[in-house]
Amino acid sequence: MKKKVRLKKTVKRKFLLFVILAVIMTGLIVGELTIGQREVKDPAVERLEAKISETTTQEEPQEETTEEETTVETTAPETVPETTASAPPVTASAADFNNPQTVDPNSGNWELTLVNAGHKLPDGYVPSLANAISGSSVQLDSRVVKAYQEMYDAAKKDGCVLTPYAGYCSVSRQNDNYNRKVSYYKNQGLSDDDAAAKARTFILPGGYSEQNLGLSMDIVSASSDFASTKEFSWLVKNAQDYGFILRYPENKTDKTGMNYQPWHWRYVGKEAAKAMNKSGLCLEEYLKAA
Repeated sequence: MKKKVRLKKTVKRKFLLFVILAVIMTGLIVGELTIGQREVKDPAVERLEAKISETTTQEEPQEETTEEETTVETTAPETVPETTASAPPVTASAADFNNPQTVDPNSGNWELTLVNAGHKLPDGYVPSLANAISGSSVQLDSRVVKAYQEMYDAAKKDGCVLTPYAGYCSVSRQNDNYNRKVSYYKNQGLSDDDAAAKARTFILPGGYSEQNLGLSMDIVSASSDFASTKEFSWLVKNAQDYGFILRYPENKTDKTGMNYQPWHWRYVGKEAAKAMNKSGLCLEEYLKAA
């Protein structure tokens, strides 16, 4: 009888040791897989994750800093557009939303599609999407991906990393972001109308935003002041060669209706990008829609 009891205890101990060993081995295997996954990540993704944790944990404070960035002096005046202490007034009024034109994002000149307070996308429009660069989940209209990848690779050779932060955004998510921004300003004491008006100078509601079009990319770097980075200087000098423009220049806020956004770059095609860069026109002016 005692032998049977001892045998049962021995079996239980062995079974317990087996379970513990299995748990340890599972942890080691998962750890190795995780490490393996980290090793194959594109450097841009690593920087993007760091940027998100550092500067985008609190959405509202991050967006508020964009107002201050409109007056920051850049460190590369030979390649960065001149900035002014007082930019032209922003004029994205509620009237623009009352009678908008519906645009055709699949027309013959699709790359010049204008989306703003007075020009909206068709209801339900979703572009054909693809990842902007290898290793990133940020997406763009598939027709633009090749140009962005080429620009990204060229910048990387020059020591600049054009980390894709925000590309295409769904209309529903855009509306959530917009409404959150309006609520933020209402909590600051602004009236409903004033809160909406101020919010629209930073972010437009779904259907009116370029993020829903899929032709624009918000690019980040390790610095919170993107306008002072080597990446921004590189873009100002070279983006036109790949068909991209600075969509919301500091000296064109009265034309675009949006505050200065040095991180926001829009694909318009090489010909138009070079023409706008040479003439100093923003997209609204180039299309005679200002």
